[in-house]
Amino acid sequence: MRREKGYHRARQFQTHLPDRPIGWRGWVIEATFDGAGEAFDRCFGSGLRHVGAGSLEAAACSFRTAAAIRPEHPVVWFVLGLVLRGLGRGDGARLALRTALHLRPDDADTLFQWASLLIERRLPGEAVAPLRRLVALRPGHPDAAFSLGNALMAVDEPERAESAYRLAVLLDPGSAAANNNLGAAFLSQCRPEDAAVSYRRAVRLEPGSAEHHKNLGVSLLTAGHFAEGTAEYEWRSRQAVWQWNRDCPGTPLWDGGPLAGKTILVHFEQGLGDTVQFIRYMPVLKAMGARTVFECQPPLKRLLADVPGIDALVARGEPLPEVDCLVPLMSLPHRCRTTAETIPGGVPYLRADPDRAAFWRRRIAEAGRPGEVRVGIQWRAAGADRSIPLERFARLSHLSGVRLYSLQKADGPGRWERPDDRLGIVSLPDRDGKGEDEGFVDTAAIIEGMDLIVACDSVVGHIAGAMGRPVFLALPWLGDWRWMRLPDRTPWYPQTRLFRMARRNDWDGVMARIAAEIAVLVARRAAGLS
Repeated sequence: MRREKGYHRARQFQTHLPDRPIGWRGWVIEATFDGAGEAFDRCFGSGLRHVGAGSLEAAACSFRTAAAIRPEHPVVWFVLGLVLRGLGRGDGARLALRTALHLRPDDADTLFQWASLLIERRLPGEAVAPLRRLVALRPGHPDAAFSLGNALMAVDEPERAESAYRLAVLLDPGSAAANNNLGAAFLSQCRPEDAAVSYRRAVRLEPGSAEHHKNLGVSLLTAGHFAEGTAEYEWRSRQAVWQWNRDCPGTPLWDGGPLAGKTILVHFEQGLGDTVQFIRYMPVLKAMGARTVFECQPPLKRLLADVPGIDALVARGEPLPEVDCLVPLMSLPHRCRTTAETIPGGVPYLRADPDRAAFWRRRIAEAGRPGEVRVGIQWRAAGADRSIPLERFARLSHLSGVRLYSLQKADGPGRWERPDDRLGIVSLPDRDGKGEDEGFVDTAAIIEGMDLIVACDSVVGHIAGAMGRPVFLALPWLGDWRWMRLPDRTPWYPQTRLFRMARRNDWDGVMARIAAEIAVLVARRAAGLS
């Protein structure tokens, strides 16, 4: 699954372009005519001429000499820092700009350039203080409030970022980027309706921006407004960063029209979990009279072999049959005019291989005790924000009558990741296939042998949900749009319960609620109740 940040970075400064940095001209006049001395003026003037000619190496040399002559002069350190930054010499630029700031701590241009350098060097937390100082001194300084908002978003403080972006919008209401980023601050606070208002402004100001449209789509989908949300989400494939477009020259995109007698290629996009979730649409296409071809990620081919509605299943890299049209998998909700009330069901549409399920039932029984509640767990997702620190599962491992089994796949093919033995999590031995990737076939078989799956928002949770198995899905503060804002249930998987964070970064709270529910399950089983 792909997680979009949905906000623009600050614009970057280039020292050798005609649009020189804010304050450059005033600083130059001051430095040249303040009676600093002939040698200083000569070196400083030479540096300026080199900058004008685009010779930044020579300019840096001249400014260094000027700084040696007048080390107490903030101007020369300021321009030296800009030139070194333009040369990509971050350490030198940091030293020069820090010296300039020390000599003139309340200068707006130096504060801005210092903070911009810190953001560029991925130190947004250090950039917050100078940007706050700058906004306090000169609220209208170009890009100051916008950059402060970006720095605060990068350190996960969207409430404060909201205030900064509001100021940026107030100062420049025609800025599509500021309105877009204000929307991102709202969405990061789980306020999708407010986010949509700001994203709509961004779209009106920059109607050709694929990013603004896509962000609007995400906010609308999160709020459960599928009809408009899926239409706006279609803009995702026009983003420059998009990497899942399929190049099939001469094959048109399916526009949602009649499919009777036609062969349609549906190709995957984004993550493994997305494929498992949205492949439910294949029977919908089949019911429209189409012959269906699905192109999947290679690791999923064996797992998806028996999914209903697929006439031909191919893995990326394998030859494709001739088709009449194609469509990205996650465009099917829009093309099929899905609403939150008409999400296709069909669960279970994934099933475990009977032989592998029998094999793993024996292994599971050998690893535990009769009567225990068997809980399969996955803690690590592709995105760090969706991953659960493994130690948070300690609450579950300490429950009486419960045995935890690892479903976490390692990075290498055909291997499980072995958790810390201190938590008592079972890593099932003797994977079949002699090190070959089992393509999630064994994962599904082990899921079949569990009483419950507890997973982060990842492919394992989707597989278990598509199999109709009981799942406790642990979601971060900002859950993905597909889970909408429903409190604890999802129309995608009827046997899945959602456990959302009540406040940001509170995995402890999520796991405490999950542990309490599992304890109830254990008690009901002990009492002979279902």
